[in-house]
Amino acid sequence: ALRNGWKPDSIIDDAPITIDGWSPANNDGVYRGRITLQEAFARSSNAATVRLSEAVGRQNVLRAARDLGISSPLPDTPSVALGTAGVSLLELTGAYAAVASGRYPIVPTGLPPVTPDSDARDLTSAFFMRGGRLDEDRDWRPMLDMLWSAANDGTGRRAALRVPTFGKTGT
Repeated sequence: ALRNGWKPDSIIDDAPITIDGWSPANNDGVYRGRITLQEAFARSSNAATVRLSEAVGRQNVLRAARDLGISSPLPDTPSVALGTAGVSLLELTGAYAAVASGRYPIVPTGLPPVTPDSDARDLTSAFFMRGGRLDEDRDWRPMLDMLWSAANDGTGRRAALRVPTFGKTGT
């Protein structure tokens, strides 16, 4: 979404939506009207998430998941934006690691043995495949801002730590 001109402060409707006879409901049953993407992300607004996915194009959402290393089958349905496909924890961890590092895809593996003369920075090169980098200003920082909001101000605030916490619950 960020590559298509959407930003955390972009406004989206958190209102009921129906696509092909299917209507996602917000978990808390509350629709907040026009809100920022950052608030929609923090509140896990299903309606806003599906609306955004349809606005940027479901194929773009599926392509982004593939770019981040998700290889499990993903249905071409509106509900895919809500995480309704079964994805392994390993794939999901790799996708989050790609977002955290700003490079993609990351192939999760065990760590190589550490020796007294190893440099920790050398370890990161073992995780990257040929891929790309997230644009720092357009993609990486805004995504981390939204993950911070979700974990500190939104639905994940009970899991916030005393150190910078980034995460996502629900959608």
